[in-house]
Amino acid sequence: MTQLQSAVAVDREDSPRMDRLLAPRSIAVIGASSDPHKISGRPIAYLRRFGYSGRIIPVNPHNDEIQGLRAYPEIAAVDGPVDLALIMVPAERAAGAVRACGRAGVPFVIVVASGFAEVGTRGAALEADLRAAVAETGVRLLGPNCLGMISLRDGAVPTFSPVLESAADLRPGPVAFVSQSGAFGSFLFGELHDLRIGLSHYITTGNEMDVSGPDLLAGLVADGGVRVLLTYLEGVTSGTQLLQVARDAHVADKPIVMVKAGRSTTGAAAARSHTASLAGDDRVFDALMRGHGVVRVDSQEELLDAAQVFGASRRTSGRRLTILSESGGAAVMMTDTAVDVGLEVPAWEDAWQARLDEFVPAYGSTRNPVDFTAALLTDPGMLRAGLSTAIAHPGTDMIAVLVGNADHFADPLLEAIEDLYAATDLPIVVVWTGGSGRPRSRLRECGIPCFTDPVRAARALGRLADHSLRPPLPTPLRPDDVDPAAAARIVGHARAEGRTALDEQESAALVRAYRIPVTDSAVARTAAEAVTSAHRFAAPVAVKVLSSRIAHKSEIGGVRLGLATPDEVAAAAAELLDVARAHGEHDPRLLVQPMWSGPAEMILGARHDPALGPVVLAGFGGILVELLRDSCVAAAPTDHETAARMLHGLTGAPLLSGIRGGPALDVEVVVDSLVRLSWLVSDLGDEIAEIDLNPLLVDAVGAGACAVDALVLLRERR
Repeated sequence: MTQLQSAVAVDREDSPRMDRLLAPRSIAVIGASSDPHKISGRPIAYLRRFGYSGRIIPVNPHNDEIQGLRAYPEIAAVDGPVDLALIMVPAERAAGAVRACGRAGVPFVIVVASGFAEVGTRGAALEADLRAAVAETGVRLLGPNCLGMISLRDGAVPTFSPVLESAADLRPGPVAFVSQSGAFGSFLFGELHDLRIGLSHYITTGNEMDVSGPDLLAGLVADGGVRVLLTYLEGVTSGTQLLQVARDAHVADKPIVMVKAGRSTTGAAAARSHTASLAGDDRVFDALMRGHGVVRVDSQEELLDAAQVFGASRRTSGRRLTILSESGGAAVMMTDTAVDVGLEVPAWEDAWQARLDEFVPAYGSTRNPVDFTAALLTDPGMLRAGLSTAIAHPGTDMIAVLVGNADHFADPLLEAIEDLYAATDLPIVVVWTGGSGRPRSRLRECGIPCFTDPVRAARALGRLADHSLRPPLPTPLRPDDVDPAAAARIVGHARAEGRTALDEQESAALVRAYRIPVTDSAVARTAAEAVTSAHRFAAPVAVKVLSSRIAHKSEIGGVRLGLATPDEVAAAAAELLDVARAHGEHDPRLLVQPMWSGPAEMILGARHDPALGPVVLAGFGGILVELLRDSCVAAAPTDHETAARMLHGLTGAPLLSGIRGGPALDVEVVVDSLVRLSWLVSDLGDEIAEIDLNPLLVDAVGAGACAVDALVLLRERR
């Protein structure tokens, strides 16, 4: 697949409604063949086989009739409107076909041909012509180099993909699937079919010359018949659009389950600041997607597992899982995983255990997990009674039923599960291991999620709980005491001098404009001036090289700490002036600051991600920041609640409350500073590349916090 690009703006006011692509009332197939076995003949055959409810229009100048349908010599000759044209001609003729569709008023086309920029110079010229055709006509184009679309809801299957050959009993449903890979998408389509997950749409995006994955997801979020969205992504050209889609899906309670390939962060090696290294592209993408309610998974298996539980269209009001099992070992395995993913498996109260004692063998267990033992196989009424009791228990939010090697006893067990599943709206999953597979197929036909592995089932339930209990989206409010104009002036001064970095004094002034606590300082050009400046502060002091060209002063020996006497300050200043000259500073300057101390060192950072926009970062910092890698990221601007969740989600969060006799830290100051920093990077738009406040020394509650080093890098202007 070629690099994802966008030919025209996706927010054009004159763009046709996406439902004319997703639910077309008429489909023309340009270049249609009379032979249903040929690639160009399959779309007509599929549309007829799957009962497409709209008008099918073959277009071919060499035939009057194609597969029993009237054929037209050209798209302009078609009587009546055409919502969608599937263009089945070679790459050399694709642009001409698009222009013809534009003249005929066709709003959407699908170009399946390959052979564009991915094949060299000649293909690049064809692609440029195709882009020009899209720009000239305003026609929205899906592809090129894609498989087309499958909409099972109304039989709209404008595709040549052979996945339809072996899937005669496809099940329509509320799950939509958008893939940037045709081959991988087809693999998953087959798996979804085997799991009996009902699909509304399966769409591959190809090269994304125009219509993008986020475009399609936006249209599907707005579709009332779609309740779950699955997507496989390899790249994102409009991260801000994808975030808006995620917001809309969050509000509509439509989970987006996403696999995104390409987790490597090759650009991190060249990062000039700690913030850039910690907030590598995939790390930012992952944090922002999760922060907007997207369920990101890492594998094909996890996508399919999530599709099962979300496709059942049930939500949970809590994290308490009741496990009913034939096997004690399987129950223990599931319990361990459930706890790992944030679920609870609480023991039942004595009174409720007494109810189970009436039918669970004495050598079983009634605590939760409930172990029926193998006696379940000869007494299927035990499962019905146990499941009824679990549904009635006020501490049950979700239920897992574990059964194995029970084909011979399957029918009464299946009947109990099916009856009680229909009698409740609690999420219920079944883990049915071994045997012929018939019981699993039967349960899936009933829409009941069914697994073969208790670990995978527990992880899927964990994702369901995370989504069901997701926090609301942030509602940021700008603090009323910030000074955006002062911040803009500081940036403007650096720009006027042709710089893309602020020195530490300027960086401190920038964050101070947003009332973020940063240490005081004084500038010195000689050792004597440094001694004079040090008298302004209580000893000891720190002296640093001051330069916009040196990002990390400690790495060149450009910092001296704990200087208590004038002689120490003078000696350190003389050394640092030499260090600065050795690194190209012809008129070296120093920064003198009071020393700060605090029980904890943190880092606050911000950056403007090229694809996703402004983000903020918080973590435990200092010189060990990249070793500990304990940090989290959120979109900017953010609110107090989100900032607090960020801090309390850190691995080192117990430090904030005080451990081993240490004081509780002034978390409120850190939260407030993070919110203010998020507004700073947001207000300055695309001016900021990175902001790095490291370390932010945090003192005990009431004693505040203070950034003792600040680095601001500006974005390169093109």
